[in-house]
Amino acid sequence: MQWLELQGLKFTSVPNSTFTKSWKQKSANTAQGLRAGFPDLIVLIPPARAKDGISRLLAPEMKRIKGGVVSPQQREWIAALNALGSVNIDSVVAHGSEEAIEYISSFLKDVSTSPF
Repeated sequence: MQWLELQGLKFTSVPNSTFTKSWKQKSANTAQGLRAGFPDLIVLIPPARAKDGISRLLAPEMKRIKGGVVSPQQREWIAALNALGSVNIDSVVAHGSEEAIEYISSFLKDVSTSPF
């Protein structure tokens, strides 16, 4: 998240990882539109920052480097986003922050590599 802030990119996190045993909270989350498996991050790349001048909506699903398992719902969401057939929308599984940074950087023309 700090790297995205340093890049000045618009992004948001999707709270799918919120674990609860409360059926009331699960019901409220569902009623509010939260759906299992949707990617963890949404990152917007404006045309002025894009390597090829094309804006992008990137949706990386974040996993631990070791032991991160992709659920069937996550696979479905990633496939559905990529099946839209738009060059402007892309979704992948990123194992760790370095992989996510590499993925997002591949779309940027001017990347700040300094962590601070």
